[in-house]
This record gives sequence, structure tokens and C-alpha cells, in this order.
Amino acid sequence: MFKAVTNNLAIGSVADPTGLQEIAEKGFSTVIDLCTEGEGNQLNKEIVENLSLKFVSIPVSGQNLNTDTLQKFKTAIETLPQPIYVRCASGLRAGVFSLLALAEKEGWTHQEYLSRRKDLGLEHKPNCPLADFASSLLAE
Repeated sequence: MFKAVTNNLAIGSVADPTGLQEIAEKGFSTVIDLCTEGEGNQLNKEIVENLSLKFVSIPVSGQNLNTDTLQKFKTAIETLPQPIYVRCASGLRAGVFSLLALAEKEGWTHQEYLSRRKDLGLEHKPNCPLADFASSLLAE
């Protein structure tokens, strides 16, 4: 999965070397991986960097699903070379974190966030902690 969020930000679940090569060929400068080590599908830093891409790992799990982790992510997308490709196993965490960062920056309402999430085809399963986290931030 690969979806453009803005001109400088895309999300997805690409993990194989061929897919990463395509990301590099599309002109991306940075890859942010939100997978945790325990998932078993974290990107290999050396493979990413051998494609001349900057690699940053910001693992996101139920244990660190909080504003500190989101702030670390927001700082990364604001300071790392662009365009940036954000990925996780399904693309959901990548999409939600990217949209939450944009929502804050652009002053979106909760409804605007939901509309953008729908446009990207991102759906939560029932009782999803990620959905609850996003809702709690946007309700403030």
C-alpha cells in the first residue's frame, strides 16, 4: 500500500526491497518506520540507507500510544528531509499519525480528520485503541 497524503508526505505498508527501491525512485528522501521490533516486520536500516534514504524508527504500540510518541513523530516530519514516506505493517498507524500531525498544524476539526482518513481508505477495527487515541486528541 502506498498513498499520498500531501505533496511531501505519503503513507503505506511497503517493506520489501523492491518496494523501497520504488519509494526511492519516486524521489522520497526519508522513511519513518512505525513498526515495533516485536512485530517482526521492522525495516532493515541498512537496506533503507543503501537506497540513499534517511531511516528513522519511531515504534508505535499500545504501550506508547500517547502524546509524547506523537510529538516525537511530529518533530521528525517537521525536521527530516522531505518528501517523507511513513510506514507500518498495515498503513493504519502511519495514516493516523500523519493525519493527526496535519490536523494540529492545519487546525482541522474532528470531522475534517475523519473525512481525510476516509479519503485515504483507512478503517479501524472495532475497539481500536488508535481510533480512541485520535478521537481523544481531536475532541479537545
